[in-house]
Amino acid sequence: MQQLKIFTFFVFISFLCLSRTFAQSSSDSTHSYWKASVDYLSNAVYNGRKDSAVLPYITPIIGYYHKSGLYFSASVAYAAVANENRIDYFSLDAGYNFSIQNFSGDVRANKAFYNAQSTAIKSDIKGGIGADLSYDFNFLQAGISADVIFDNKTDIAFNTNIAHAFSWGPAKQQWSITPTLTANFSSLYFYEGYTNRRVGKAIKKINPNVVSVKSTTLVPNSGITLLDYEASLPLMYDAKKWGIAFTPTYAIPMNKIETTTTTTYTLKNRTTYTITNNTTPASEKHLATSFYAELTIYFKF
Repeated sequence: MQQLKIFTFFVFISFLCLSRTFAQSSSDSTHSYWKASVDYLSNAVYNGRKDSAVLPYITPIIGYYHKSGLYFSASVAYAAVANENRIDYFSLDAGYNFSIQNFSGDVRANKAFYNAQSTAIKSDIKGGIGADLSYDFNFLQAGISADVIFDNKTDIAFNTNIAHAFSWGPAKQQWSITPTLTANFSSLYFYEGYTNRRVGKAIKKINPNVVSVKSTTLVPNSGITLLDYEASLPLMYDAKKWGIAFTPTYAIPMNKIETTTTTTYTLKNRTTYTITNNTTPASEKHLATSFYAELTIYFKF
């Protein structure tokens, strides 16, 4: 709770400071515009973690970007899973981008609505607030971001990253490629919620006599933990009215997440019983690297 208070205070002060720099700051554009895009993600990997089944997303997004740096967007993710095609989540985002000399950053807020059938690792997350800041040293860019994530409990997450952008072509028809290395840290309450969903679904499939399942999952060491290292290679073409981006990512998970779940079962005959099990999945006991990619096509108007 103390961490949450400190971070919330940090975000609030950052926002006030940034608000004072509207006149001096500049965003990536000299004019306001709408942006419509379609995004394809090959697998929903989060901090190096993924469900046992591959979960690809097709996500249309619409957003408005004001020349001051303020923006808002809305998206809907379609889970393109065989025999389980569904809308997996809606997301609303708002924030403020800024750039001051060699510094650039973002203050943002998000609200997410996940389908009850979702198998995504992030499916217990209801939204969050965050900020990031980067500095361009010319030979490389170094950045840090931090978020308060609202799920069944409240997570604190942050990452550090280094990157170097290579750009070529005229300003209105520019190509860029940006090798990036990232380390992701987070507390682990999001994983408790995800495990509750997974356990409940599995039990109902195995035992049709179960009419209700109430699970409580605990991660014994739920503090902020290094979860993965990621290497990505964003490739982008940005023209005046449209663009395309492709980002392959290689994730190396770290520090397995152990879970213990206490489950209360109610049967059709109204009988109830409670069992406590170690529910650490095989994917956590034997951490494996992940490779996934994201492709985005967008239009500005």
